[in-house]
Amino acid sequence: MAKAKRMSDMFASSTEQPADTTMATATPPYSSEGPTLPTLESSLKQKAASPSAKGSRPAKTSNAPDQAASPKQTPSQPQHTVHPSLYKPWTLLPPDLLQLLSAQARLRPAQNVIPIVFTRNQNVKTGINRLKTYLGAYRDPKSTIGMPDALMQDDFFIAISAQGEGTIKLVSIVDLVRRVVATSDGGIEREVEKWYMYTVLTHVEVEPKAKSAGKAGNEDDEEGGVGGDVEAQDVDEEEAFEPMDVDGLEKRSGRAERSVSGVKKRKVPVLTVWMTRKSVAALKNAFGEQVFSVLPLAVKEA
Repeated sequence: MAKAKRMSDMFASSTEQPADTTMATATPPYSSEGPTLPTLESSLKQKAASPSAKGSRPAKTSNAPDQAASPKQTPSQPQHTVHPSLYKPWTLLPPDLLQLLSAQARLRPAQNVIPIVFTRNQNVKTGINRLKTYLGAYRDPKSTIGMPDALMQDDFFIAISAQGEGTIKLVSIVDLVRRVVATSDGGIEREVEKWYMYTVLTHVEVEPKAKSAGKAGNEDDEEGGVGGDVEAQDVDEEEAFEPMDVDGLEKRSGRAERSVSGVKKRKVPVLTVWMTRKSVAALKNAFGEQVFSVLPLAVKEA
């Protein structure tokens, strides 16, 4: 049996052995923040800050400010046109009738005709106020409606014209005006004036318009009345009506012409309402006659 060692001998033997000075290397714990695995954010910043070797521009981190700063582009709208003859409504009358009225000195285009053109976007209130002003039943000192020199004539005509879809707006405005100009404003007795109205339906020929990508604006014209735009015509739209050559209009120069390029022109209906204080027998025989009453403004005594 081996002899047991004393505790003092064991301590003595351990001190005699050379001490091992080698230190164990501790294994570092895994971390995504260590030097061998950089963060994604820092690498992106370094890549954006360092210019490319080929001299390319640094990449943008966000496009939101640039998109907000750039103005929004709106699609271009097609140009709408009104046929020039609507501003000279006497040219739409049959040649024989125009010659007769000129010979009788009833119709003097440069002196006693006030042309008004309505469109499908015509503001109804503005159109009514304009007609009421010319009929002598309304006057607003703050209004911008001009007073034509023809109103000073003893015998003058108000010719309201519209083409295409604008004829619907014309009929509505004229019908409303006929109602409001005959109403009393509260017990003031005044002599009522008689006005005569003649409705003429004809047509004009226009070149077809290409379809637009966007829709035209539907906002009403603020002033309108003596000018303005009218709707564009589509290529494949059918003719509004088939005209009847009862008045010999097709024989007039330029009335049945086609474009030189061979493109067939479209026939667009035109409605003209003539108003005057005195009855015109020639217009009555050709188009019929309607009578309506107008209550003129009261004349303020000084």
